[in-house]
Amino acid sequence: MSDPAAGLSEALAQLPVFAGYSWRVAGFELKTPFTSDAVIPTSRSLRVATENFRAVSVHLFLATGARDISMFSAHPADQEVVLLPGARLVPASGLRELGGIRVQVVLDLPPQGQPIPAVPTDEEIIAWVQASREEPDVTVFSPRRFGA
Repeated sequence: MSDPAAGLSEALAQLPVFAGYSWRVAGFELKTPFTSDAVIPTSRSLRVATENFRAVSVHLFLATGARDISMFSAHPADQEVVLLPGARLVPASGLRELGGIRVQVVLDLPPQGQPIPAVPTDEEIIAWVQASREEPDVTVFSPRRFGA
């Protein structure tokens, strides 16, 4: 019998690469780099990831090799992006308060030889948080889907 998780990862790897920002609730501060051993769901929407700002801490992922699966989702409004097993994740900042929420920037390292994306400034992150706070509440379809 084949491993269903491995099959899912292989199927996801066939989708186009998503490079951009996504969010996930942070239950901890990442102190050291690590390589993921599973699919990590994130959202392009801070409001979705935090379930309308119920969470107090988030990881802001600078994704370089993720996959946007929102088009296949039963809930496309979740704007789901997944980091694949093998993603090399490195803390690019500490966990600090920006715009009323604790944020840690985490870099998804690109393959060797490809450029590392620029880390957003605190001012940029604060502007994104403020813009997200001004959006209307979202329906939470899968509680804790995007973190602890």
